[in-house]
Amino acid sequence: MHKRCCGRVYWSPTARIGSVKMRRRISTRERVDIFHRNDGKCHLCGLRIDAGQAWEVSHDTPLQMGGADEGGNLKPAHAKCHRIHTASVDLPQIAKAKRREAAFRGAKAPSRNPLPAGKKSPWRKKLNGQVVPR
Repeated sequence: MHKRCCGRVYWSPTARIGSVKMRRRISTRERVDIFHRNDGKCHLCGLRIDAGQAWEVSHDTPLQMGGADEGGNLKPAHAKCHRIHTASVDLPQIAKAKRREAAFRGAKAPSRNPLPAGKKSPWRKKLNGQVVPR
């Protein structure tokens, strides 16, 4: 939920956008715990994260795919590894899941250009090659 105070809107931990819960802020203490729980290794490439090297907290299962924003789903990853993984793996999976859900719910828009003599076409093709109305 968003809270209003003095004309400003503030975010609260239970806020939702659509059907996805918004991410909560991960404290410094939690980041240190996540780092030590995984022995300071990037969960994507397996290499050690050195002191001073940029790293981010990555979700093993993305939030939009039903992953939790806590505990074992949070893992350290090099910033570069995380960007590459998000762009090449997570985003396509999330987009595919959204397309599949839209098709399942019947919300997928019908094709504006059906294939000639296809299922949605007003024409059909006989075995002898003749095209006739359905």
